[in-house]
Amino acid sequence: MKFGPANGSHGICILGMHRSGTSVVSRAVNLLGVYLGETKDLAQRNESNPEGFWEHAAIVGMHNRLLAHLSSGWDRTAPLPAGWDRGMGIEPFRNELRDIILANFAARSPWGWKDPRTCLFLPLWRHVLGQLGVSLSGIFVVRNPLDVANSLGRRDAMPLRKAMELWFHYNIAALESASEVPLAFLSYDRLLENWEPELRKCASAINLPWPIDEQRLQDQMSSFLRPKLRHSLTTAAELQGAPQPVRELYEILLDMAASGAAPQERLWPAVTRLSQNFRTYPDFFDAGWDAHKFRQVPRHPYFKRTWWRWKRSLRKRIALWSSHG
Repeated sequence: MKFGPANGSHGICILGMHRSGTSVVSRAVNLLGVYLGETKDLAQRNESNPEGFWEHAAIVGMHNRLLAHLSSGWDRTAPLPAGWDRGMGIEPFRNELRDIILANFAARSPWGWKDPRTCLFLPLWRHVLGQLGVSLSGIFVVRNPLDVANSLGRRDAMPLRKAMELWFHYNIAALESASEVPLAFLSYDRLLENWEPELRKCASAINLPWPIDEQRLQDQMSSFLRPKLRHSLTTAAELQGAPQPVRELYEILLDMAASGAAPQERLWPAVTRLSQNFRTYPDFFDAGWDAHKFRQVPRHPYFKRTWWRWKRSLRKRIALWSSHG
C-alpha cells in the first residue's frame, strides 16, 4: 500500500465515450453517496444535456489544456502517442491534478469524477492517485456506438464514420489503461429501462454501499431519470455495416455489461490485441465498413448548431480563466 495525503480515500471514475450516458450514470452514483464536487464547481447544464453534465470544471479545463499540449483534441480519432504520460512537459499537469484532488476531494470518501476525456488520460490519474494513496474503482458505461454516433451527428454535425472511430478510440484507450482496476460495466439502455437492478449490480461490483433510505433514492431517481431524453435506440444487429473493430469491441462490452464485471480471461487479451492493432491507425477501420448500410442522422438547424458551439466555446473560456485564478 502507498501512503499519501489522501490515503484511505476511495475514488470512483465514470468512464465512457461522449454521449454514452455518463452524465446520467454520474448523477445516479451521486445519489448513492458519491461526492462529485460542490454545485458551484460543476459544469452547467445546457440544451444538449438538460439534466446536467456532473463534471468538475477544473478537471475538464485541465484535460482540455493537456489535449492541446499533446497537439490533440477531444474529437481526434487517432491514438495518443505511446508513452505520452512520461513525456516532457507532463509534470505540470501531474502537479495540477494533484492539487485539484487535494483541494476538492481528499477529505471525502467515496468521491468520484466524470469527464469522457478521462478515457484518454487514465494513466495520468492512476499515477497521481497512487502517489496520494487513493484506491481507485471504475464504472464503465456501455452504449451502442451507433446511438453515440447519432447523438454526435445531431449535436456536432459529426460524420457517422468519424463518430464510430471516436467511440472506439475512447473505449479502447480506457480499457487499455484500466488493467487491475476494479471495474463495473453498466448498460446505459438497461439503466434507463430498469435502473435499480443495473445500479445494484454496479454498486456491488465496486463495493459501493447501497443507501439505507431506499424510498428517498427511488424518489430521487424517478425525478431525473427520463428515458424520453434518449433520442436514439438501436440494436447490435443494426451495427453490422460498421467497421469490424467497432463491432468486436462492442460485443465484448455487451458481454461485460451483462455480467457486470470483467472476466479476465476474455477481456484483456482482446483489449491488448485491438489496442496494438489500433496503433496501425490509417487502415485500421477500413475492414468491414459498409457506409451504404447507414443513413446520416438529421442535423439540427444551422442556427441552433452555431448557438450551441458558441455557448460551449464561452464555457470553456470561463473554465480556463477560473482554473488560472
